[in-house]
Amino acid sequence: MEIKRGDLLSRRIPEEVIEKVRTGVNIVDIVSQYVQLSKSGKNFFGLCPFHEEKTPSFSVTEQKQIFHCFSCHRGGNVFKFIMEIENLSFPDAVLRVAELGNIQLDADVLQSQNGAVDSESSETTQLKQLYADATELFHHILINTAMGEEALQYLHKRGLSDDMITEFKLGFAPQKELLLPFFQEKKVKQELLRKSGLFSETATGDLRGRFRGRVLFPIRDMQGKTVAFSGRLLAQNQKQPKYLNSPETAIFNKRKVLFNFDKAKTEIRQKQFVILFEGFMDVLAAYRAGIKNGVASMGTSLTNEQIYLLERTTSKMYLCYDGDSPGQTATARALSLLEPLTKMTLGVIRMPEALDPDEYVRKYGEAAFKELAQNTHETGLAFYLHYYEQGRNLANEDDQLAYIADVLKQLAGVTSPIERDLYLNQLAKRFGVDKDSLAAQLNDFMRKSGNSKALVKPAQASRPVAGNASPKKYERVEKAERLLLYRLLHSANIRLKLRQLPSYAFVHDGYQELYTIAEGYFNVYPEYETARFLDFLDDEGLRQLLIGLELENYSGEENEEEFSDCVRVIMQQSPLEQRIKDVKQQLADAKRMNNEELVTKLTIGLIELLRQQQSEKSASL
Repeated sequence: MEIKRGDLLSRRIPEEVIEKVRTGVNIVDIVSQYVQLSKSGKNFFGLCPFHEEKTPSFSVTEQKQIFHCFSCHRGGNVFKFIMEIENLSFPDAVLRVAELGNIQLDADVLQSQNGAVDSESSETTQLKQLYADATELFHHILINTAMGEEALQYLHKRGLSDDMITEFKLGFAPQKELLLPFFQEKKVKQELLRKSGLFSETATGDLRGRFRGRVLFPIRDMQGKTVAFSGRLLAQNQKQPKYLNSPETAIFNKRKVLFNFDKAKTEIRQKQFVILFEGFMDVLAAYRAGIKNGVASMGTSLTNEQIYLLERTTSKMYLCYDGDSPGQTATARALSLLEPLTKMTLGVIRMPEALDPDEYVRKYGEAAFKELAQNTHETGLAFYLHYYEQGRNLANEDDQLAYIADVLKQLAGVTSPIERDLYLNQLAKRFGVDKDSLAAQLNDFMRKSGNSKALVKPAQASRPVAGNASPKKYERVEKAERLLLYRLLHSANIRLKLRQLPSYAFVHDGYQELYTIAEGYFNVYPEYETARFLDFLDDEGLRQLLIGLELENYSGEENEEEFSDCVRVIMQQSPLEQRIKDVKQQLADAKRMNNEELVTKLTIGLIELLRQQQSEKSASL
């Protein structure tokens, strides 16, 4: 029956309108509003929005205007994507795509769809309508009635203007029961009201409003529809919780929802980071200060579902919790919980003077908070350097040793050798301690944490020996290989040029291995980061080779002449037989890994090398 209904509805939108929308949008632009996409080759990749995954398997092909997930196998065009992700019928998906793509449709088309049957279950549709009506009622009470005056004054004192209150549809539920008769007058069925979460049930089976005497914050889904409320008590009452949230219903799962995500998602993608606040008022305070990429969770910590939602949107998250001692403890706890669960880069926006974001805005103004939120990001380690100072007298040697030990324990979990070295230098300088002694203690913690592969070498090991201080010298071919490998790691343009040379291969195995691994790395990550790439290398020799490259003083940017010179030296001065042997080995490895794209590329290159070999043999006859 659902298929027939979808067919019936599809006929209500003229085919020319469907084509106008389909050809008027780019699927990449539409999908990018839901998934963080990175270009790799001709396609775009990201984390699939339809199932949880850590490695991107969701692909968008701009040329063909289709999407496909290689893991869950969902795929289709832009309309199918919106139907799946927003649970919409085909006609509604067409209208939604038009809205997302800023395509103007005739009024008669829009009007004809207003009465279309929603593809969602009738119960889901009705529950969302209940929450929409309740939102309007509570907002009206807050803004326009005497019952809402005290709540309105409270919000004004917290710095919220009427425009902000209206934009977020804040409301007030008075002690007087108004919601139940409001719905009874609309003849809403009692059973639906029971399932809505808007009411609690007495011992006698009667319904009464769940939210009484509370300022209400509507909780919206990704599409901006209210699916729940969070109510804050207006007057203190020791017998009731300060905040009361809606129970879970058919349309609300608190593990999957973030406050303000519907409004923040576009800004998050543009700013390329999200700010996690502790409370709703902090989000609103930041919003009015112009910081619109902030969200808050429904509980004390982020759930796996919420983390995954953010990972699909951004690669960086900054925690902005209260600046007092409990807030800093909460920050440290959140970092410790999040670090093993997410691949997002985590940082902190530390609030001064023990203030929370809302208090800071009210005390110093919106411009000051905007400056703070945009420009005072610090790493998790930088936060811990301050956090572990709390309650300690660092002029006391015992407190110094305890402080250093705590910092080194945190440093043991850092994957970047450069970051570790940076903080070791800071500790050594601050406390007048030998860096090698710190490195030795850090290595102990790293062994205990299972991170022994990345042990820190003593500084003396890398110091030049007297009489042997000159840098290693390389032959011409290897010099060209090192420069070209460095350039391709740091430049997408160079990588693209090399991919267009199917017969290209490095002469020395180490450089070729790094090149092959780099191709896999860039299929996952759009940008090169030395510390992250090092995690891809299990072989210590390759790790040292890469570090050596990064320490070279390659000045300036790549250019066409430099690229051509490097390729010419490598390809013309290396023996043809060795290059054929290397490509054959790479081809065998690619087949073993079932990398069809690489197999095709290497096969073409091998054929070209064999032709060249045959030509040289013929010329010598």
